[in-house]
Amino acid sequence: MATASNAPVPDRNSLGKASFIIGLIALVLSFIPIVGFVSWLLAPLAVIFGLIAIRRTSRSLAIAGIITGVIALFVCFSWIKGTQAVGTALNRDTFNTNGETKDLSAAPILQANVKQIWTDIEANKVSAGQKYGASRLQFTNEKIADFAGDAAAPVIQFLGHSDGYINEFAGASFSQEDGKAIANFKKGDKISFVCEKIGEAIMGGYSLSGCRLK
Repeated sequence: MATASNAPVPDRNSLGKASFIIGLIALVLSFIPIVGFVSWLLAPLAVIFGLIAIRRTSRSLAIAGIITGVIALFVCFSWIKGTQAVGTALNRDTFNTNGETKDLSAAPILQANVKQIWTDIEANKVSAGQKYGASRLQFTNEKIADFAGDAAAPVIQFLGHSDGYINEFAGASFSQEDGKAIANFKKGDKISFVCEKIGEAIMGGYSLSGCRLK
């Protein structure tokens, strides 16, 4: 008399197995920087295989493959969002809080003073950004401390801060149109000018750009 076998039925859903294995690999790789880009190929493949295999018997591995594939895609999207956030943060400064390029050529003009801006920045960067970041700045009778750049892109430096031992300068970048006039200036001269943009300098302090002589 024949008896029924109690042995487990093997999982013959090979596509489901493939879905799970690919999804698992995609999930593991998705956490690894640079190498994780491979998950963009593997994760969708795992989901597609899983969706096909889920219609067959022995669906457990197919379901697991779909889940791991979806999680891997989520991790990949998180990497993109994180990278974008870092990029935006690198583009931000005190005067441009969202990293966007702003056209201030028609912005209202605000009377400003080189040393006062420096003082305001040291006191509260956020407040200084709100005060100066959305306006064109007009400077009157500022004393030239030094020159930089060249005739095509002249830069005039003004004393922004001094503690008695170290002088720190704010640089104003002018266009080539002002180059000839600037060539006739010398250190100690006082000039008036308007600048369209203010930003944080790499070595500290701030810099001015889009400037023109008045």
